[in-house]
Amino acid sequence: MLKKVVTIFAIIGVLLAYTSISIGATQSDIDELNEQKENAQNELEGVQDKKETASDELDQINAQISDIQSEIASLDNQLNTLNTSIDQKQKDIEEKQAELERKEELLKDRLVAMYKNGGTSYLDVLLGSSNYVEMFTKYNAVKTIAEKDTQLINEVSEQKATIETEKAELESSKVEVENVKKEKDAKNAQLKAAQVSKQNTINNLSEEEKKLQQTIAEFEAAIEKAQEEIRNSTDNVINSGGGYEGSFDGGRFEWPLSYSYNRITSIFGNRTAPTAGASTNHGAIDIGVSYVPVYAPANGKVILAGYVSGYGNYIMIDHGGGYYTAFGHLSRFNVSVGTVVSTGQQIATSGNTGISTGPHLHYEVYIGGRGKANRVDPLLHTNHPSLIYS
Repeated sequence: MLKKVVTIFAIIGVLLAYTSISIGATQSDIDELNEQKENAQNELEGVQDKKETASDELDQINAQISDIQSEIASLDNQLNTLNTSIDQKQKDIEEKQAELERKEELLKDRLVAMYKNGGTSYLDVLLGSSNYVEMFTKYNAVKTIAEKDTQLINEVSEQKATIETEKAELESSKVEVENVKKEKDAKNAQLKAAQVSKQNTINNLSEEEKKLQQTIAEFEAAIEKAQEEIRNSTDNVINSGGGYEGSFDGGRFEWPLSYSYNRITSIFGNRTAPTAGASTNHGAIDIGVSYVPVYAPANGKVILAGYVSGYGNYIMIDHGGGYYTAFGHLSRFNVSVGTVVSTGQQIATSGNTGISTGPHLHYEVYIGGRGKANRVDPLLHTNHPSLIYS
């Protein structure tokens, strides 16, 4: 990160230093700006790669958080169900305990009553009976009462024990679920912290990305200004040796290529720079061709035939009456400064010199002078074939 910060300040320093360049701008100045721009573009690509990686990682963290929160919600539901069941079991135990106590109390009361009435026993029943039938009847009655009381007490006691066992199992399950939930809560907290950290990283990278994009846009503006100064300076490559003695009639220029070459890869006017993400004013059209002949679009005189940074090998023709045409990224020249040309004469071969993403012809038209403000859309002033755009 420190390296990136230092690089950004270095780029800005060079850019500020360049603002003092006026007509004295040189090829060396532009080369330095291009080098710094390329460094900034490399830095930008690195930042964008890191941002993309961080965004992917954040998506994964968010997915994990969503999954674990679903699990936590499910565990909460389980705990609610278990707590409800445990509460119900506790109520059942309390009811059975109360029932057991009532039955034990009844049995105790019965025994006390029998004791108070003389300690009735099976022998008392036998001796107090008037006959065998009465004796057996009383005996069976006492025995049945005792057995029923004992059976009821045992049943209630067993039911209570069963409920207590079930409650203990539910409480054990509850402890297990609570332990799992604690682990999930801890994991969720870790993921939340990672989420915040990763989002901060993305925010910082986005800010760095914006600064680099702005820096690149400023370099492009400075480079274009320097190229314009060089193109208009009589102390540099433009040396007309006198203007064209003829005068263009103000009609339409001819297509500077064979009519079979009709693919427009970049239009005249505002376009988006792919690296900086900023809008730039493209004062020409780009025609998608490789290495093919380039022809003079009208009679005129070559006033520039040399290398211009960014445009590479560059030709400008004065057609008289304030009309000019120019061609960039050429691979070779067929004319030189001062050459008088006629319509359809080969002046060069297209190519890929200068700042170019691939072979093409950069075609400009000027009306009223050679300044940047005089550039117009070539398609509005040139006869051309049916065009395709890509």
